[in-house]
Amino acid sequence: MRRSVLLTTLPPTKGGVPTKTRILAEFLRRRGYSVTIAHYATMTDFGDQSAPSWEMLRGKRASTAHGTCFDDFDSIAVGCTMPELEFNYYRNSDLWRSVYADYDRHIAVGGTVLVSNPLVELNIPHFTWCASTMIDDRYDRRRAMPLARRLIDTALVGPVQRAMEKRILSEPTRFMTVSNYARRTLIDAGGNPDNFETVPVPVDTNLFSPPDEVPVGKIGFAGRADDPRKNIRLLLHAFRIVARKDSGAELILTGDPLPTLQSEILSFGLSGRVRWTGWLDHDGLRDFYRSLDVFVFPSHKEGLGIAGIEAMASGVPVVSTRSGGPEDYVIDGETGRIVGNDPIEMAEAISSIYTDRINRDRLSANALDMIHNKYTLGLFEKSISTNWQQTWGETL
Repeated sequence: MRRSVLLTTLPPTKGGVPTKTRILAEFLRRRGYSVTIAHYATMTDFGDQSAPSWEMLRGKRASTAHGTCFDDFDSIAVGCTMPELEFNYYRNSDLWRSVYADYDRHIAVGGTVLVSNPLVELNIPHFTWCASTMIDDRYDRRRAMPLARRLIDTALVGPVQRAMEKRILSEPTRFMTVSNYARRTLIDAGGNPDNFETVPVPVDTNLFSPPDEVPVGKIGFAGRADDPRKNIRLLLHAFRIVARKDSGAELILTGDPLPTLQSEILSFGLSGRVRWTGWLDHDGLRDFYRSLDVFVFPSHKEGLGIAGIEAMASGVPVVSTRSGGPEDYVIDGETGRIVGNDPIEMAEAISSIYTDRINRDRLSANALDMIHNKYTLGLFEKSISTNWQQTWGETL
């Protein structure tokens, strides 16, 4: 009999968690499992399924909706009541209970462990693949909130979610973390070290590989530039310093132009030196990395930084802040450069790579070795099989 697997996760739109979910879903399908993606329904992307307080007064109730994601995987959007209080996305409900009943095996995939909360409350055997603590995930987003919402988040939403996290981490379930940094911080937050294993996101080296010819002076960033955790303004300030010294340098950003950043780019006199690619599919991302000389992570915090390993698989050295996850693979002076939250230091690190082609080639070769030794699909599949065996006592 073909077993069914339900992956409980975030909305499968953009970002690191959907990338993780898709990789895991495709692996399980190759092993012969029927895979469905269940995700909570945010007001932004799946507003018809959730019932905010002002619509509940008119009789609206939370619901589920069936669809597809990642091309052809079945998906279920699970709504909640009062989603304006974010912790309600993660709470157990009759909707989640009815969805879970139809599947044999369950895995939670999230940024934090909160996405697994309904499984924990229902005592359903599962394991969780996660990237950060609740506070690491939330700190910069909270700072960017309007004052009223920030006060509510600090006084109510944050404490409730921290209590959820603490309870989940106390459970005797398996946790796979995407980096050593994520593992350490989640253990510090209350997890049992014996229940944790570091399982980074693998990279498809058949898709991401070096170009035949390396462009010079092309500096890139991939990610959601509107996410305050990404600290994109640090990169803009660093690039302004680089651009003053090199008239040929160019900064390439994925996604669509953001009005607030565009005005800053204009004020820096960089309007002709910064290019946006729009949102890219897998093939577009491959071509994007191959068009780069140096990749930059300016982030405050990164659980892993999937874009960094994709860049390194493409032979691109990475400059990263001391942001956690990237420090597993960005080894200062070996595969790239690690810098502080300082634009001058970042600019000097970027320039030191692309102006010294011998050094750049050495960093590129070391980066490729790192990826092929530690971030392969084979190692990932072995780790999933081990956690599967430990959770259900059966071979995957």
